[in-house]
Amino acid sequence: MRRHIITSIFLALICAQMAQGKQARPTQNSRGPNTAVIKVYSARGKRIRIVAGAERTLVDLTDDVSGCLDLFDPHTPKLRLKQPLRIKVIDRVRKDDKYYLVLLTIAQSNCNVQGHCGAATDSTLIWLKLGAGLKLEEKQSAVIVGCRTNIDMADPQYDRRDDLVIKLASGKLTIEYGNTFDDDVRTLSQLVYDRKFPERGFVITTKEKKPQQEQ
Repeated sequence: MRRHIITSIFLALICAQMAQGKQARPTQNSRGPNTAVIKVYSARGKRIRIVAGAERTLVDLTDDVSGCLDLFDPHTPKLRLKQPLRIKVIDRVRKDDKYYLVLLTIAQSNCNVQGHCGAATDSTLIWLKLGAGLKLEEKQSAVIVGCRTNIDMADPQYDRRDDLVIKLASGKLTIEYGNTFDDDVRTLSQLVYDRKFPERGFVITTKEKKPQQEQ
C-alpha cells in the first residue's frame, strides 16, 4: 500500500513539472523604498539565475542547498525525474550599491522516493551579497528543515498548500530550528536577519538543549 502511495506522489511530481515547464517562473518583485529591482530564476540543477535590468549572473548553490533534484523509483527503473529547484524570495534589498537576497529553497529529501523521507522535502535559507555586475561576494546557508538529518523548525507554519511559511515581521526574520524536538534534542539554533542591516547576513546562535530529566 505504501509503495503505491509513494509511486502516485512520484507521478504527481512529474505531472507538475510538465505543467510548470523546465524553468521556474520569475518571482514577483515586492514593494517598498529599499526593494531592489531584481528577479530570481531556477537554472539547471542547484544553480539560480539572478537578473537586475541588463545585468545577470549564475550562482551555484550545490554546496548549500539540502535535498535532491534527481529522483528515481527503484521499483520502476525507467521512471526518473529531474526536478527543478523550488525558490521563494523572502527579501531583497539594495544598499550602498550592493544587492542582498534572502531565499528559501525547497528540494526532495531523498532521491529514492521509496526510501526514508522519500515523500518529504528539505528547506534551506540562503543569504547572498552581490556587488558590481551582480558578482557574488558572500553567501550563507542554513538548513532549517532536513528530514534525513532530523532537523526541523521549533514552530513551523504552513499555508493552505502545505508549503512552509517564512516571512519577515517588522523587518526582521527570526526562527528557531534544530535536531528534532523531543527528549533527545542536542542543539537548538536561532537565526535572525534584519533587513535594516542586510550586510550582517544571518546572525545564528546555537546552544545545547539538555534532555528533560526523568521525573
